[in-house]
Amino acid sequence: MAARGEEADEITPLVGHANLPPGHAHGRRRSIETASSIMSSRLSRDELALADTAIGERLPYDAYQTIDWLHDLVKDAFRYRNVKSQKGVRGAFAAAYEDYQGWIVAGLVGILTAFVAFFVDYAESSFGDLKFGYCKRNPLYGREACCFPKELCPDWRPWSDGYKTSFFIYAAVAWVLAMGAGVVTKLTRTEIPAFATHEHHDSPDHAVRPQAPNKTIYMAAGSGIPEIKLLLSGFEFPNLLSFKVLVVKAIGASLAVASGLCLGKEGPFVHISTSAGYVVAKMFPQFRDNGRRLREMLSVACSSALAVAFGSPVGGVLFVYEEMSSHFPRKVLWKAFLCSLVAAIMLKALDPTRTGRLVLFETNYGVVYKPHNYIFFVLLGISGGLFGAAFCKGSLMWTKRMKPFINQHPLVELTFIVLATAALQYPNPITREPALLMIKNLLRDCEHKTDGWICEQERLEDKRMYYWWLIYGSIVKVTMTILTVGSRIPSGLIVPALAAGAIFGRLVGQIVPDTSAAIFAMVGAAAFLAGVSRMTVSLTVIMLELTGEVEYIPPFMIAILTAKVVVDALHEEGVNDHTVLGEYLEHEHATNIARACGGLVEDLIPPSQSMADMTLHVGPEYKVLKQVLAHKLHRMKRHGLRDAALVLVDDREQLHGIISEGELDFAVHEDGLLSDSEPFDVLTGPLAAFVDRTPLTLNANAPLEMAVELFFQLGLRHVVIVEEGSSRVLGVVLKQQLILFLEHLRGL
Repeated sequence: MAARGEEADEITPLVGHANLPPGHAHGRRRSIETASSIMSSRLSRDELALADTAIGERLPYDAYQTIDWLHDLVKDAFRYRNVKSQKGVRGAFAAAYEDYQGWIVAGLVGILTAFVAFFVDYAESSFGDLKFGYCKRNPLYGREACCFPKELCPDWRPWSDGYKTSFFIYAAVAWVLAMGAGVVTKLTRTEIPAFATHEHHDSPDHAVRPQAPNKTIYMAAGSGIPEIKLLLSGFEFPNLLSFKVLVVKAIGASLAVASGLCLGKEGPFVHISTSAGYVVAKMFPQFRDNGRRLREMLSVACSSALAVAFGSPVGGVLFVYEEMSSHFPRKVLWKAFLCSLVAAIMLKALDPTRTGRLVLFETNYGVVYKPHNYIFFVLLGISGGLFGAAFCKGSLMWTKRMKPFINQHPLVELTFIVLATAALQYPNPITREPALLMIKNLLRDCEHKTDGWICEQERLEDKRMYYWWLIYGSIVKVTMTILTVGSRIPSGLIVPALAAGAIFGRLVGQIVPDTSAAIFAMVGAAAFLAGVSRMTVSLTVIMLELTGEVEYIPPFMIAILTAKVVVDALHEEGVNDHTVLGEYLEHEHATNIARACGGLVEDLIPPSQSMADMTLHVGPEYKVLKQVLAHKLHRMKRHGLRDAALVLVDDREQLHGIISEGELDFAVHEDGLLSDSEPFDVLTGPLAAFVDRTPLTLNANAPLEMAVELFFQLGLRHVVIVEEGSSRVLGVVLKQQLILFLEHLRGL
């Protein structure tokens, strides 16, 4: 347990002293004090009271394990009743504080997220425009803040009027910024245990697979969305949301976006806002001591990401509900709404871009689309679906092929990408600009505004060069986004997808003579983002809030729905699914695999030797020796099992409870808790506080879908399989074992 001391701020141990014989009372109290000292935690009265029930207490979940949603629900109910039972004025204040803690946390998270977003936006705008020039009036201003509301002004000074000199400065500044992002990201380098290894069904009892090497990951790299989805689904991921990662992610995202690479800050903002929620929520005992309640607040915090990244508070709430969280009850929805609202209001008040605007791409076309335009909206949707499938397959192939080199030389790979991006994007007047400004230019309606390079080109009689730049820009954006997604810096996919879709949509708009090309750029941006993210309802609302175009909700819906149908037909998983450490399935995918398989729960029964090592025969007197428990624990670890449980059965193989591996590890290695020489009663002795007397069971002949629903809907860590008719214990299934089994079925 001492080895886990560094994770004390991530997890809270729960120990109790239930039904102890007099001879063990003093030693048990001393062990509680020792455990509390080791783990730097506090015991509450309701936690101690919970140990007296048949539920049993829980010790901290080890790295890469899952939380027990059902147990956390029961534990929270004990705490809630304890608070509400207090009398008098103090009790009234305690009850009120209990009821409004979540609202307080939601508001504080919104404020903190807005301040972080202010820093990121300000730094990204200031550093990013250094590739082109500087503001004479204030060197810390970007071009938009320097010249707003005009696009050109005497205060903005380019570095040079020569093409070669300008390109050299552009590439040099981009490389410095990208290297800065890569260096700070390396500060979060860590190794995590390899996924559980298991014995072969046909191997000898003592033979196990060799343990795979630990995985090296950078906590602040990528968008963070796959890892956040993993965390919100109930898996533990220590230090992913630490304050250090929050700071590094914010700095790295600012520098990475400013470098001009094909990435965005919107994905990293999901990680940043969730980290802000973690930092704030851990200050409140209601969330610090309960994994289930903590994840509710993390879902609330996650909703503020798009509120500050895109000025889309309602879309942010729907994004978490549709894409991120597996547990989103109505009370969480209300708090998420408040959190996004506070974040949006605060960011508008801080005004990092000095424009006073919250909506990024506000448009006012004043043009009604024609019925025949629906054909082109469908065409854009098909193109978006094809782009999404190509992106998923291409990025997966590139990442797998380059993964060994990237892990060994992340900065070398990043240098290649940034120089290639600069060399390919700078010659094109469309892609040369920063991503958000480029999208804003592509969404400009040239029928009402005639300024800008794009509008000048569309007024020319000979547009062949303009068409070439649009085609070239689409290809470059798609290609470089695929290559950039696996780099070891904070990166998001929303803006690159919007940019690629806007360029392609503007190109399609050139063949429609009676409608503004900007409309097709807007719809194309939505279609390409739908192809990558597979969002539907939330994306429609996000596009509405981004542009303010209520009239174009039907075109958005047509393109988004078409893109999703096409990409689902071509590629089963989204980009966030196949990058989530490669080993975890979402509920929907797991259900589809189980339905297609048509198997039974008995297919999940572990091999005989594994089951023997996870079974403890307690005998007629329910007494065991400490050495027996230590041997069982050693065997479970030898098999590479994580989140395992020791099943207690009598001579008739009837179930009497289970002890999770983490709790058994604590009990065996805690000095003075268990006798080294005398057998003890496992149900009423010093180990009783760790025994779950009411584990959930499944009939061996039940459909496989029932096991999937129990694990994913209830958030269980293990389920005991019993024989039909006799209720004799046949096996115990761990969540990781279920996922590995389904992954095997999917690969067949």
